[in-house]
Amino acid sequence: MNSRFPSVALLLILLCLGSMVIGAGCLKDSSVSVTGITVGAEKVTGGEVTLNVTTDLQNYYGVSSGISRVQLKAYDTGSGLVAAEVTNDAGFLGIRGSGSVSQSIVLPRKGSYRLVCTVFENGQRKGQGEMTVYNLERLTPDSQQTGLSISDIDFLVQKVSGDRAEIRTDIYFTNNGAAPSDPFDIEVKAKEEDARLLADKQRVSVASIRPDATRVSSVSLSVPDQYNYVVEVLVWKNDTIVKRGEGNVRLRPGMTVDKDTQFVTKQIETSKFVPASGSVMMAPAPYPQPTQSPGFAAPLVIIALGSLAMIAHLRGWRR
Repeated sequence: MNSRFPSVALLLILLCLGSMVIGAGCLKDSSVSVTGITVGAEKVTGGEVTLNVTTDLQNYYGVSSGISRVQLKAYDTGSGLVAAEVTNDAGFLGIRGSGSVSQSIVLPRKGSYRLVCTVFENGQRKGQGEMTVYNLERLTPDSQQTGLSISDIDFLVQKVSGDRAEIRTDIYFTNNGAAPSDPFDIEVKAKEEDARLLADKQRVSVASIRPDATRVSSVSLSVPDQYNYVVEVLVWKNDTIVKRGEGNVRLRPGMTVDKDTQFVTKQIETSKFVPASGSVMMAPAPYPQPTQSPGFAAPLVIIALGSLAMIAHLRGWRR
């Protein structure tokens, strides 16, 4: 009889443990919820955006009955229609387990969309979460990504001949990126301010710019005198405009007279703004030049001192 006691005790212990497991909910059906959604732009083109959506899952109690699957739907917030849909496995969550799944979904690069993530287990809906992304048209296409910025634009009258003026445009480009920029082209246009008629345009190439460096590119435009102009700068990369900038040249400025609240124009002589011949302003925009090696300075100083000593000796001999 004593030999049966360990067996009975073991059975009682197993029954107690089973009761505890059942009471703790371990054998109950799982309760899976969406705990978080993270969205990032994976790829952006002119017409489409590929979003990477990561859904975090948590089984709060019970045992998962199978592989969890996440269905991702994108609803157009304007029409309410489904724009795209994908479904992927999230794995086996087990007992109070957690997991995540990353999904890629392609949407038109316009409008706003409501992203709804629904988790299923053996075809049974378990949980759901959602997030809205707005104004996808504001995302810059990957082909237009550049660290370049237009820091400043200067204008200089180089010449006035008859009724035309030659304006030099100095454009300051700064590379704010972490790597040297690729060579690029710029197109500079002069448009009459009111009628927006094109007076002149030029296109030139700009070499690579080091990170945190600034390069000045100069373009000459020939325009009719005594007009006001908007000068547009377009930066081209791989047949795509990636940056814009503009400045104003007023060869016939106007002003408002307070007494009569009347708009009148001022006459200016553009030829007076042409720098004198030999002026430093007429030279092209400067670029950093390599400094001269200090090793050549010493011989020049020795020659100069020797010349002075010889002159002093000759003067003493003549006396």
